[in-house]
Amino acid sequence: MGMKIVCLSDIHGELKYLDSLGGEIASSDLVVLPGDISGTGSGSSMNEVLSRIKSMNSRILAVHGNWDGREAEDVLSASGYSLHRDGRMFGGIGFFGVGGSCPTPMNTPVEYSEEEIGRYLLEGYEKIKDAPVKILVSHAPPRNTRDRTFFGMRAGSRSIREFIIEHSVGLCLTGHIHESHGMELLGSCIIANPGSFQKGRYLVVNTGAAGAVDINGIVLKKI
Repeated sequence: MGMKIVCLSDIHGELKYLDSLGGEIASSDLVVLPGDISGTGSGSSMNEVLSRIKSMNSRILAVHGNWDGREAEDVLSASGYSLHRDGRMFGGIGFFGVGGSCPTPMNTPVEYSEEEIGRYLLEGYEKIKDAPVKILVSHAPPRNTRDRTFFGMRAGSRSIREFIIEHSVGLCLTGHIHESHGMELLGSCIIANPGSFQKGRYLVVNTGAAGAVDINGIVLKKI
């Protein structure tokens, strides 16, 4: 039997769309949050968003974003929802993740070197490497895939790209670059960026039997 996953990225503390999406969230098997969840990077802001989503569905997996801040990151980890540097099984699928972003010109609160990102990916992957289907939850997209900014620059991570190419990953749920919402293949991996939920964008993944992931089972939506 398949699984329904609702993915909300780059919420940035905006709660106005959550109530209208209550039915979709409540009916999903899992809610995935690929970072930039809080509005201010504070623990209280992170708690506010997580509490609202939890009231609809407590099955949550997430990573922090580059704007979430260390305090917000700590709250996410303490909640038991964080996939950063971690991996776990859910519904027969192996989920692993990495938060923050590669270095940016803006020197945002949570940035990692490409070397750190590569290590963090491997730490999580090792915990689910035997899963038949693997889903990466990464705030930053892979370089040159769903990562073009308004200014035409590529802002994704080289380490994430290399990792996906070299390992068996069926789907990467990402965010970070709001204007690059959409889906694209990187090798055999589907890269899916829902865009910013701050602007009402999200996506729904319906897996097939045994958790199989197919691009036709992923729907980009806007409220």
